[in-house]
Amino acid sequence: MPLEALRGARGVALPEWPGRSARDRRILTYLGTHLVLDRPGVLVPLPAVLLLGPRGSGKTTTLAVVEEWARAHPFAGLDLEAMRRSGATVFDALVELAFQLQEGKEGFRPLHFPSFTLLLMALRAAVTTEDRDRAIREMGGVLASATRQGYDLESLEPFIEGVATAIGGLPVGWIAQILPGIRAAQRLRARVRLNKRIDRAAAAVGAPRAGAGFLVGANRLFHGNPVQRRRVERMLYAAFRADLVAAYTHRHNHDRRTSACLVTLDNVDTELGDALLELVLGARDGPGAGLDPLLVVAAARRPPGELIGAGGGPVPASGDTAGWTGGAFAPVPAGRLHVGRLRDLDAGEVEAHAKRLIRALPDEDQPSVARASAWLGWNVYTATRGQPAATGALLDALARFPAATPWEERLERWPEIPARPAPGRDDDGAPPTVAEAVLDVLLADCDTGLRRVLPRAAAAASHVQAGAAPGLWQGVSGVQQRAFATGGEVAFHPAARYLLLRRLDADTHAQQAASWDGAHAALAAAALDDEGAAGEDAGRVVAYHDLARGDLAAAADYLRGRLPPASPVETWCRDLSYLQRAPARRPAGGPEPAQERYERLVGDPPGDGARRAIVRLLAAGWITAHPGTDPYARWYEDPFGDPYAELYDDIAHEFRNLHDVRGIGGAARAVFAARAREYDELSRGKPW
Repeated sequence: MPLEALRGARGVALPEWPGRSARDRRILTYLGTHLVLDRPGVLVPLPAVLLLGPRGSGKTTTLAVVEEWARAHPFAGLDLEAMRRSGATVFDALVELAFQLQEGKEGFRPLHFPSFTLLLMALRAAVTTEDRDRAIREMGGVLASATRQGYDLESLEPFIEGVATAIGGLPVGWIAQILPGIRAAQRLRARVRLNKRIDRAAAAVGAPRAGAGFLVGANRLFHGNPVQRRRVERMLYAAFRADLVAAYTHRHNHDRRTSACLVTLDNVDTELGDALLELVLGARDGPGAGLDPLLVVAAARRPPGELIGAGGGPVPASGDTAGWTGGAFAPVPAGRLHVGRLRDLDAGEVEAHAKRLIRALPDEDQPSVARASAWLGWNVYTATRGQPAATGALLDALARFPAATPWEERLERWPEIPARPAPGRDDDGAPPTVAEAVLDVLLADCDTGLRRVLPRAAAAASHVQAGAAPGLWQGVSGVQQRAFATGGEVAFHPAARYLLLRRLDADTHAQQAASWDGAHAALAAAALDDEGAAGEDAGRVVAYHDLARGDLAAAADYLRGRLPPASPVETWCRDLSYLQRAPARRPAGGPEPAQERYERLVGDPPGDGARRAIVRLLAAGWITAHPGTDPYARWYEDPFGDPYAELYDDIAHEFRNLHDVRGIGGAARAVFAARAREYDELSRGKPW
């Protein structure tokens, strides 16, 4: 089937699954415990949660599901990267927050921001910068014009109280400026009541009245230098926060508010995001700051170090599972934030998505295997290890093959087919392949020069091993090598490594270290140097790269020389598992049935019974995927070589042959017998 025939193919209508995994539902469960107030009218400490994850980890889709879930509650959601591109400022972000939060919701009294609104209006008013008295008169005219549009005494009282709290007292001149907006019948009563409220508000914050020129001064700061603008940003956020706190603690019907306000901030690792988070968290740190009703959920690729570092607490390292305890989402305190990593999907979550795909397919197009969704989930998870972007792209690609396409062919060829066109993308030119589209996501933070050298680097077993192999970097500039040292770790996620290795294998014109054999030869040569081995046993690293180049005999000889009692049986089993993780080139001519490939590789191996058993055991384990009990279960292994787990019987048989080798000792016999039983059971029940 020509791959071009799949260009633009829509396949089945897949369910909307991004952001809808059990992982994301557990995040919603955590948020739900904080969003609903146990005692209406009583504020409690609320966390500011930071979801950390690399490109393609599902941050945006997770926040979209949070938004959908929270829409019935007071909610605001900002994409700070999109706002930054449009030239938005902190003031614009605060206005958008207030605008979204005041949206009416059934069952929730609407929120109002009178202090924030009028203060923002005053800051942006066009007043003279040369004559103070004239500026005060102009500011009064701005306020009078606005307040005439329907404000009465009751609507102004919360405004006065909120601004008094925000700025530490009210300017004396405001009484004359605001009163024209109050209906005539109320003015006398208003003058007396406002004077008393000003006195009480000023006393409550322990500050004198601010004076008639306060607004003019704030306006000048707003139009001043960056330091002055930051002062006004803090003032404006204080007014915003004071309005919220008042609505939840003492304004009319405050005791009927049963839900906190949820705010999501996507792409917070920007200058705009840093500034906004600093306002939100800084307001909570101040003396006598008290509590506020904001439950903040931010998402970022990189931790904002200043915000996390202040106050202690370790910043979760890349690749760890910080924020997950016993399967539940439980972000860990780190400075002023609670941080949780958006981990990859687990095997069960991938299977759940595979089940949705299987159910969407017509019966005649479903895999002809028992427990088809579990089988497909096992294969997909082996390839992607739950990386969300890669998992979604793989499932989508599998569904777009013609119905008659065998599933082993789909699993082998999915990276080569044209990617589904992105929304709004001009598809007149040749579309990228699925592999190219996935790598564009996973390597989005890598520049062109670094991307060019990542395929050869992926031949190494680890980032450290690649960096310690001088021969691997022939013809590569120092700039690119330094970029790899700081950003090349992304190539060693199993999903990215699989696609990069396919690219390395497919480049038949590459020379020396840029080719498949050249890269593995350079890594094997470097392993003979203590530094190049990167802390690994040099002989084992050499054998790993020998096997990657197809030299099964050399790798088997290494294992034969270390067979118990030459080394402890546990060490030998780890060595076997390590070598079986060596990458393999794609069979020429397309997918090859696992049993046929196994017989072709093994042939009639020379040597004693132990060596023959090792050759067969190594080859079978190199082709197939392994259970979670395997010593290197978390490492990369070539997927799809044995999609139906046909070789587990052969593995069990060869472990029994090793059990019968004379002189290996009782401990080794017991371990080999246990491994044989394990693969027997897996063969009968299948690993999925």
